[in-house]
Amino acid sequence: MSASANDTIDLQAIFKKLLSKWWVFFITCALAIGGGVAYIKTTAKIYLVKTVVMMSEKDKSAMGSKEEFLKGSALMNNSSAIEDLIAQLVSVSNVTKTMQRLEFGIAYYERKDFLTQQKFEYPPFFVKLDTVAIQVFGLPIHVKVDREAGTYRVQAEAKHAQLYNVQKQIELEGFIADYKVDEVRKIGEPFVAEGLSFTIEFPEDRNYGNDKERYFTINSLDALVAEYRDKTTAGALSEESNIVEVMTTGEVTAKEKQYLNKLVETFIESELLRRQRKGRSTINFIDEQIGVVSDSLRKSQESVEKIRKQDGVFDVGQSVDVILNDRSRLEDERSQWVRKRQYCVSILSKLRTNTDYRNVPAPQSSGIDDAVLNSTVLELTKLSADLAAENMNTVKSNPKIVTMERRIRNLVGSLISTAEGLVEQADITIADLSKRLGTLNFRMNKMGRTEGSISSAALTSELTGDLYNYLMEKKYEASIAVASDQVDKYVIDIARNASGKPIKPAKKMVFGTALMLGLLLPLGFLLIRDFFNDSIENLDQLKRVSSIPVLATIPSSKRKRIMPDEPKSLLAESFRTARINLQYLNTGKQRQVVGFTSSTSGEGKTFCAVNLATVMALSGKSTIMVDADMRRPRLTETLGLTEENKGLSTYLIGEARLDEIIRKTDIQGMDMISAGPVPPNPLELVELPKMEELFIELRKRYDNIIVDASPMGLVSEYVIISRHTDVTLYVVRERYTKRGALRLINEMVKGKKMTDIDLLFNDVEQASGDGYGYYTK
Repeated sequence: MSASANDTIDLQAIFKKLLSKWWVFFITCALAIGGGVAYIKTTAKIYLVKTVVMMSEKDKSAMGSKEEFLKGSALMNNSSAIEDLIAQLVSVSNVTKTMQRLEFGIAYYERKDFLTQQKFEYPPFFVKLDTVAIQVFGLPIHVKVDREAGTYRVQAEAKHAQLYNVQKQIELEGFIADYKVDEVRKIGEPFVAEGLSFTIEFPEDRNYGNDKERYFTINSLDALVAEYRDKTTAGALSEESNIVEVMTTGEVTAKEKQYLNKLVETFIESELLRRQRKGRSTINFIDEQIGVVSDSLRKSQESVEKIRKQDGVFDVGQSVDVILNDRSRLEDERSQWVRKRQYCVSILSKLRTNTDYRNVPAPQSSGIDDAVLNSTVLELTKLSADLAAENMNTVKSNPKIVTMERRIRNLVGSLISTAEGLVEQADITIADLSKRLGTLNFRMNKMGRTEGSISSAALTSELTGDLYNYLMEKKYEASIAVASDQVDKYVIDIARNASGKPIKPAKKMVFGTALMLGLLLPLGFLLIRDFFNDSIENLDQLKRVSSIPVLATIPSSKRKRIMPDEPKSLLAESFRTARINLQYLNTGKQRQVVGFTSSTSGEGKTFCAVNLATVMALSGKSTIMVDADMRRPRLTETLGLTEENKGLSTYLIGEARLDEIIRKTDIQGMDMISAGPVPPNPLELVELPKMEELFIELRKRYDNIIVDASPMGLVSEYVIISRHTDVTLYVVRERYTKRGALRLINEMVKGKKMTDIDLLFNDVEQASGDGYGYYTK
């Protein structure tokens, strides 16, 4: 038979075996589905709540183009990537601010029939904590109300009760070991005990029956932040979209909606405050510059008035127009370099004394149009703001923070180097311009000291006045930008129940899993049991294990013997078939002496021998049974006879004659020889010449001789007894005989140490065999 054929037979056998255990699958599936129903009934329902937010990468501005000073509040326009904004939205700092604005510190619960539900909108009572006292948190505090007695009872118990400072909203390191509270108070009276201090209100419209268990828990801020941070997720609708979905899950949709709405509101408010701080920083810097310019303007004006009063000159002649034009140009250039130097000196001071660079003013605020310096300052302020946001969300050892800090240090170093270079260059340029202005002044002095002094002072006053007006204009623009500033982050959809039905427990998944377990668990058990089961399960398996022909299959039966008054029973028919196969399917061979053996005891060897002898005797053949199993004789008991002192063992040692050991049975035409007293050396007895003499004489007297011998798998007597038999019937019992037990007989047959042997398959379930009387070679 091919391997593929064997595989097919294996699969068929397995399928038949599983099909025969249909009731196991039915019971386990029913139990699993029942467990699924119980799980759904006793598990709190979890809902998905989400809100949709517009999260633009660029903020709206109230001012003009990028080419203008402040560039439409360009100093406040640090755009962030959507991913960074999402990280800020669901950051620990933002969730913490949100929780501080919500009243989630106390959670109320009711439990009935193994189902615990959180009561958010309609709690059974209201608890107000004493914020000064230290409270235990995180454990259920049970409350039982007796309105008739006007009292309420508080019970709480924990192995280790952690402590919480409600006022400071911090968890304390200490705890109370073996904590237990069980006290009664009058309704309206505050409850004060170790680790608990609160007042409790019981509304009149609440029903406090004993059918429900009611309790509340005190939640710490850190625990709430950790819980909601873990279950809050956010993501853009697509890679190029600025619209973000923010989601969370929970038992009470109203509570989760309140949380999401407040989370987004807090984030938008924080963004607006951040932008306004940036704007106010710019205005403060402009105010500093205006103060300096204002003082210079006052002094220049005073100088002009003083010269006019001293010399009586009130008009500047046209003789110095050319020199004044040159001087005006040089003064303007010198003024620009002075402002640039003042800015560089100011920024050097800030960079060397501060560690927070978010509010470093831009060069444009001083009228400096230096692209490299401007881009470096803007990059430094943006990176500093990002670093501050990241520090709120994670530890300082985070690789991302380390990288950002290193980048900031590089930018600061680069900016210091650039500013120092500009200061040095400004000093050189200012000195040169001053020298050139001195030359012009000298020329002007030649034309007239008074006229030159008045013109110089007037020009200085005019230039300073222009600068003052310029700064005032920019301050006005910045003030308008701050007052009218707004972020373009806004809520598109307020928080809502996303699916309208619970996401957990998912009924389809629960029942699908239950059904799968109901099928797989018994399937796995049966397959594993079959894998480790070494016994022969059916006729097909027996034929694969051994090439020895199967004479017949004997069905399972509660009867031990075939009764003469039931000749047509299934058991009688099976042994009748075995007799026919034995006598007629091997024509030409002597089959007078039939020996029975097996692998081990309990396989039905004696049962088969007795019943085959019975059908032979009922067919009219003179038959005798010989109990050659002198170690564990069972034949006398099976035939319902009493044990006597004479038998095969006494005959072989010469203490009894053959006629003395032959006994009649209740079946006409069937005699028997019992084993006799158990000898100490059965193997030596069967080797005696008397054994051969016995079978020679019995062949003369009887048509059929049935020998019930010892199992071959345990002792070796049958190898010697088989010299006197014509055929050996090796009994194999279904679901009992081990496959490895047939290895010995297979090797003996293969080595031709034993011939004329057939298998008799005993105790076969009717569905597992091919009927009775199947014979194959």
